Amino acid sequence: MSTLEDLSYEARDELALLARQLSENPNTREQFLRLTKQAKPDMLIPELDIKDKTYQAMNQSEQRVQQLEAKLQERDAMADLEKRRMSLIKKGLVDNEDQIGEVEKVMLEKGITNHEAAAEYWSWMRQTAEPTPMGYQPSALSKFDLSMYWKNPTQGARTEAAKALQELRKNPKPIGL
Repeated sequence: MSTLEDLSYEARDELALLARQLSENPNTREQFLRLTKQAKPDMLIPELDIKDKTYQAMNQSEQRVQQLEAKLQERDAMADLEKRRMSLIKKGLVDNEDQIGEVEKVMLEKGITNHEAAAEYWSWMRQTAEPTPMGYQPSALSKFDLSMYWKNPTQGARTEAAKALQELRKNPKPIGL
């Protein structure tokens, strides 16, 4: 570490003046004090110590507030989830809590975000399909006389269309009833 003994009085006065200007200027004061604290860690600088401890205390309290907010949000989310689960039972979409687990599994697999929509999808999945009749089912083509199509396909199609139109005209009730 160098000493000031090898400097002239004028050089020392210039350094002292510079240090004073830096310490009195509001724009450079904090940086000057921090550099001083860095060079001499044992030196007490109450202005910096108070500011640092205040920031540290504020950061700690801010972290605690954020943790509490996160816990409250988690609790609210869990309450909302439980409410949606119980609404499935109230609406009769599921019978018990085991089925709610199955519905939520379907939600994850299919990317469904609504509990009710997932419960309806799950109930549709559980419905059994109508059994296929065991007897022989003839082909739909066996109902038509294909011999006229072999001779003249255009005339055969026209004849079939005319039959269908005549059948529609003689039936007074609407289609599908």
